Amino acid sequence: MLFAVAILAQSESAFGQQIDPPKTPAFARDNSSAGELERDLTNIFNDPRFSNATWGVSVQSVDNGEFLFRLNDGKSLNPASNFKLLPAAEALSLLGSDFRYVTELVSTGRITSDGTLRGDLVIRGSGDPALGSAMMSKDTMLASIFDSWADSLAHRGVRRIDGSVVGYDGYFTPEYYPSGWEVEDLPYYFAMQSAGLVFNEDQVSVTVTPGESKGSAALYELNPSTDYVEVENLGTTKADSITLKRHKESDSVIAAGTPSIDITRELGSNTISIKGEIPLHGAAVNQQLSVEDPTLFAATLLHEALGEHGIAVLSDVRTSRGWTKPYPFLKARVLASYTSPPLSKIVRAMNKQSDNLIAEQLFRTVAKEIGGEGSWTKGAEVMKNFLASVEVDTSKIAIADGSGLSRMDLISAGQITKLLSAMRTQPKLFTPFYESLPVMGVDGTLETRLKSTAAEGNVHAKTGFLTGVRSISGYLTTRDGEMLAFSIIGNNFTTPVREASNLQDLVLLRLVNFSRK
Repeated sequence: MLFAVAILAQSESAFGQQIDPPKTPAFARDNSSAGELERDLTNIFNDPRFSNATWGVSVQSVDNGEFLFRLNDGKSLNPASNFKLLPAAEALSLLGSDFRYVTELVSTGRITSDGTLRGDLVIRGSGDPALGSAMMSKDTMLASIFDSWADSLAHRGVRRIDGSVVGYDGYFTPEYYPSGWEVEDLPYYFAMQSAGLVFNEDQVSVTVTPGESKGSAALYELNPSTDYVEVENLGTTKADSITLKRHKESDSVIAAGTPSIDITRELGSNTISIKGEIPLHGAAVNQQLSVEDPTLFAATLLHEALGEHGIAVLSDVRTSRGWTKPYPFLKARVLASYTSPPLSKIVRAMNKQSDNLIAEQLFRTVAKEIGGEGSWTKGAEVMKNFLASVEVDTSKIAIADGSGLSRMDLISAGQITKLLSAMRTQPKLFTPFYESLPVMGVDGTLETRLKSTAAEGNVHAKTGFLTGVRSISGYLTTRDGEMLAFSIIGNNFTTPVREASNLQDLVLLRLVNFSRK
């Protein structure tokens, strides 16, 4: 079910470059007592620009359990992508850091002497978010897994398949979306459909470049290159808008101007629309779009790879959603398989880049493996049981998804620091959990924040952003070497997000410079 709300949900990394690091205030360079720390942090959060906002803040020493600062730390707030801390901790704890997904290529038929594979060729999905993911692999050929499968079949003498290429996604329940996602977000890369079989994170990248001359059609390229999507290209090439002349008429510089290209996908279809104009000498414009029916998308890409390797498929491409009875996998022959990287690397990719699809796939995987049903409803139930096991009060937590994209998610700063502190007590789990978090001024969604300050390389934290929501939660070390767990969640502010981020940065600078001596 979708809940129509106004959400501006974009890649968090896009906002990192908009944030100007605040100047280090005098108090951040001085030693101070806990009392002075509380006074300074209170003054920061009393900023009149945020008088209409709600801040939930919790700062706790993981060394001795002492709270150094608390502000509305019991209020339930929307955490945005800070919610990804929950499936990260849960998956590592319940599945283990070495857990791996396995996707199989199977058939119940045999290969005859004339090179015919009798029956269907089935991709048996296991919920793996890493299958064909560019984020998880340095291989620029996104369909390389399917190419290798097709090549393997060709080497075994297969020349035709007398059945269908089938995508099996029965590992999860049939729904594609959780509650609370904005309909207008669905065509884009950060709001992909979740299914038991996904490939390349359900995305197609569209790159638009200018044509050869003014008035000519704009050019476009798809990655992966596929006929699964249809492109309506109404984009045109326009003249460069500005010519800057220097001292001499012959000494001039041509400025291309600003493109006005819009690239989107029609809801409920796989038709991509390109509209607008791009300057003749303008830079390429790129947009990453989600696709409808990710399981059919994966099956189609395999079908296309088979054709490129000279293997004919005699029937159509389809998914398991129309089957009236379970597929007889006990009799199936495994022809090829793909094993994912370990869970520790998948969690790292999720947190570093705030990847929504990985979060939803992990959320539903734990629901399936632990609760027996890969649904969001079961996922919320299993998640609350896990949080209760580490003594997090779940009575005032609302869980709609795993990524934090839903406006229906609610949690308090105090509950987040409770989870962070609990993870710190589990050495084998803490290392992959801690290393999955973006590092201030170094990588991920924190790469551009607070460079050349005491926070650089020190703060390890997950960020979060929706319209009116800015959050950051994680760990840092004070000047005394004391590790603190912290959570700062801002809701309902109307200032630019840059100002909310700067306020959080001031708090973090104050904390990393804190000393009890």
